[in-house]
Amino acid sequence: MKPTVLLLLTSLSYLFGQVNVAVSIIPQKTFVQKIGADKVNIMTVVQPGQSPHTYEPKPSQMQELSKAQVYFPIEIDFENVWLDKFASQNKTMKIVPMTKGVQFITMKKHKQLQGEQKTIIKPDPHTWISPLNVKIMAKTIYETLSLVDTQNKEFYKKNYLQFLDEINDVDNQINKILVDVPNNAKFMVFHPAWGYFARDYGLIQFPVEKEGKEPSPKVMMKIIKKAREENIKAIIVQKEFSTKAATALANELNIKVIQESPLAKNWGENLIKMAKTVANYN
Repeated sequence: MKPTVLLLLTSLSYLFGQVNVAVSIIPQKTFVQKIGADKVNIMTVVQPGQSPHTYEPKPSQMQELSKAQVYFPIEIDFENVWLDKFASQNKTMKIVPMTKGVQFITMKKHKQLQGEQKTIIKPDPHTWISPLNVKIMAKTIYETLSLVDTQNKEFYKKNYLQFLDEINDVDNQINKILVDVPNNAKFMVFHPAWGYFARDYGLIQFPVEKEGKEPSPKVMMKIIKKAREENIKAIIVQKEFSTKAATALANELNIKVIQESPLAKNWGENLIKMAKTVANYN
């Protein structure tokens, strides 16, 4: 974005009393928009089609962030490198973790330390793939906007309550779709982004990729054997990551490759679509 255009947009947001909010990923923008509506101006750092684990903000984005009043981090990997830089560039910006109050599940990570491989347990960052978690996030958004913009507190409260109803509706629809799916049914994914969804609905995700790395031929053979034992019928991939290994795996197993991105804008519809995918292949 050109500096003159950015300046104009910033000026307009102040003119109309909007709160300038920055978020890391697209689903967060959806959540903030549900509650803030036309009272907020939202900037999303990670652009569509990009990985939130390795993203590097553009200079124009850094300039835009200098105008933000609130930043909602969500514990995604790129924030580990960039959040302190955002804070040092804009010292008046409130940084409010959107995951405040969320109960994290864990993931295993393998690292080479002092010549040997160590297993490290770390929080799963894909927290937004859960209606339960999004309810908690919605409360944080509502409370933060109400503090920053006190004159519109009732406006935010009304929208917050409406959004809770919408989240409950999504949850109810998913439960109906999965009603005949056996407890602990497995679904195969390339990138392990659906852990919270699996937790909420009594499922188990069967990941292929770990830590952003494609499996070695030896590991691939183990995955193929396990997939056959579990009678896996499809593998779920997302556009933000390479599908080369997933396609090779699908060809070997003669199963379908299905694209479902946890970073979709239409959050509720996306989770319902994911539930239908799981139900169709279990």
